[in-house]
Amino acid sequence: MKQHGRGLWLAVMCCAALVWGGAPAMAQQDAEGLVKDAIGTEVAAQKENERWQAERSAMLEEMRHLDNETLWYTFQEKKYSGYVDELQTKIDRLERTRRELDRMEKELEPYLYELVETVTAFVKEDLPFLQEERSRRVAFLQSSLDDHELPLGEKLRRILEALEVEAAYGQSAEVTTETVDLDGTPSHVTVVRAGRLGLYCLTPDGETAGRYNEEQGRYVTLPGAYVRSVAHLRDMVKQKRFTELVALPVKEVE
Repeated sequence: MKQHGRGLWLAVMCCAALVWGGAPAMAQQDAEGLVKDAIGTEVAAQKENERWQAERSAMLEEMRHLDNETLWYTFQEKKYSGYVDELQTKIDRLERTRRELDRMEKELEPYLYELVETVTAFVKEDLPFLQEERSRRVAFLQSSLDDHELPLGEKLRRILEALEVEAAYGQSAEVTTETVDLDGTPSHVTVVRAGRLGLYCLTPDGETAGRYNEEQGRYVTLPGAYVRSVAHLRDMVKQKRFTELVALPVKEVE
């Protein structure tokens, strides 16, 4: 481009020499035309060069921008590739957990049925206290197992709750008024439960005490020496003040 410009300027200088050297009028006009053409060509070439330089600068800027974008996308790809690997690891771990839960669920369901059967048999064979309440609880557990829409976790929760209640009976005591079979005769008595150690009864006149005999399935009269002990146990349970040891049989008195 620079050589082309120097050639044009040489042509302009030559034409100017002819004009200023006293050439004929026609030649002078031709020389002036050549000068004008040379100047116009130079101006056009300069504009073309400026346009090209502008395009070149824009292209270089675009290339730098693309290089920066390439570096950014490369970084992002590397970063998200790490994220994907981490998520895949979590998914694999969750999948293993799901399979383990499925296995446990298959093993747990039949175990729950066995557990409810055990609780049912235990309540049936246990000392006869709070029979209506405990029977309702057992029936509730059985209906829960048969409810196909009830989640297995909820079934387990209900069974564990029932086991907790049953276990608590062994550490509690209560006094109730009931009609029981005492020596084969229906009798209205005060019943004293001492955990699961024994069920004792006391007649309203305070003269007779009895103990539930599991083998006979009824209350049997205790020797007179135990009447005062049963009465004392009754009073402590009512007052919820267990300050003394009470000697009472927990097995059949021979």
